[in-house]
Amino acid sequence: MRTSLAGAPSDLFDHPHFLDTVQVVWARANEPLLWVATASLNSTDGNQLKLSEALAYRRVSDSFERVYEKVVGHNNNEEVRFVTSGPLKGDIISVEPTSNAPFGFWVTLNAQSAGQAYRQVLRYRSATRYGDGNPLAVIDSEMPNIESRLGAWKTGQRLPLPASGCAKPHLVKTELWCS
Repeated sequence: MRTSLAGAPSDLFDHPHFLDTVQVVWARANEPLLWVATASLNSTDGNQLKLSEALAYRRVSDSFERVYEKVVGHNNNEEVRFVTSGPLKGDIISVEPTSNAPFGFWVTLNAQSAGQAYRQVLRYRSATRYGDGNPLAVIDSEMPNIESRLGAWKTGQRLPLPASGCAKPHLVKTELWCS
C-alpha cells in the first residue's frame, strides 16, 4: 500500500503540489486531530493522487504522530472523508473503485482505537455502481449501508442525509438517492 505522494524523483505527478485541507477535527477520544489533505498535479487523463492524513499532537515529545493515512488517485470518484458529526463522528470513510464487474466501490471505515491509531472496522463492496447516474458522492449514497452494518441505522428510521441537503431522499435498493 502506498503511504506517500513522494515517488520517483523523475515523476512530476507523484509529488504533493497542492494543500487541499488543513483543519482541526475532533475524534471520539475527544482529543483534537489535525486533518491534512495534499494532492499531486492533475495528469492529462484527469488522474490526481490525494493523500489524507490524521495527525495527533503528542505533548510529551512536542511533535505530531500520524495516526491515519490513505492515498487515493485516478479520476473514478475515490474519496477519503473524516466524519465530523452524527453516529460515526471521528471515523474515517474511504471509497475506491473495484477492478471487476459489476463495477462499484470498496467502502472502508476506520475507527480510532484506544492508542489513537485508526484501524479498519468495516469493508464491503458497495451497492452504488460506477456511472449509475446518482448525483450524490459515493460516501453519501452508501451512508445507510454503512450505518446499518454498524447498527447505527435501521430500516424505517429517518434516512442519514448528506450535509448539503437532500430535497427528496429515497432508497433505490439500499442506495440513497436525492431528487
